[in-house]
Amino acid sequence: MINQGKYLNNIGNYTEALAYFDKVLVVEPNNTEALHGKGLTTDNFGNHTEAVDVYDKILAIDPNNMDALTSKGVILYNTGNHTEAMKNFEKVLTLNFSTSNRSLFDKGVSYYGLGNYQDAIDYFKKALEVDPNNTLTLNNLGFALDISGNHTEATQYFDIATLINSNNANAFYGKALAADHRGNRTEALALIDKSLSINHNNTFALTGKADYLYKLRNFTGAILYADKALDIDPVNNNALIVKGFAPGISGNHTEVIKYFNQVLENDPENIDALYGKRLILNELSNHTEVINILSRSQ
Repeated sequence: MINQGKYLNNIGNYTEALAYFDKVLVVEPNNTEALHGKGLTTDNFGNHTEAVDVYDKILAIDPNNMDALTSKGVILYNTGNHTEAMKNFEKVLTLNFSTSNRSLFDKGVSYYGLGNYQDAIDYFKKALEVDPNNTLTLNNLGFALDISGNHTEATQYFDIATLINSNNANAFYGKALAADHRGNRTEALALIDKSLSINHNNTFALTGKADYLYKLRNFTGAILYADKALDIDPVNNNALIVKGFAPGISGNHTEVIKYFNQVLENDPENIDALYGKRLILNELSNHTEVINILSRSQ
């Protein structure tokens, strides 16, 4: 049932995935693997606070559970709570070294969260030496390489991941990012559509498509896909930023500031939201607030 839940989560069927994890937890309330699956699925549903609560339950059972520490750190980081996220990542890195794939993988994710991409790459590659066909590790190695500027090598690992699992939505999204970073936006859009055809609830791909459509000045389409992402994850900063900039073309200042303020509630130092809000306030000649935002951006 746990494996079925994991599969359903991976293809975006979150409701059924949660049902399988809950069936396990009725019989075994302290099953940390089922709890971790429930946490991941709950997070994918956009219920970040509830997901953190699930991980805290795991950590009450096993304070050194690397999976829970890593996943909790990722949520905290993505929702703007960087200080608490770092505490989780740093604890993972102080735990006893293990040569298991999962231990090496969690250390890689922690280094990624700390912005140390080269060490992240090294640990993901060590994890692949233990389990060469682990698509989760392949995906994360691809993302780490791409953010480090190694777009061609990143694509190679995403390609391996899709050969192992042709329904790997995140790998196709990773290939889209790498294609965009190589300057091929047409290929990137096609790959995002491929990712969404596999998992139409993939918020990364939904916000990615919204962002690409915005860059193509298809503002109606950009808002449509941003709204789809926000239906799943109401505090999705990237989708909120797209909505903030897109309506700004029509001069609806109140609506624009509302979206940027939502982002800043989640992540007070978000550079894109601060920049967007500053542009609107400047148009409104609110120079005092513009100066305040400039001081926060430095």
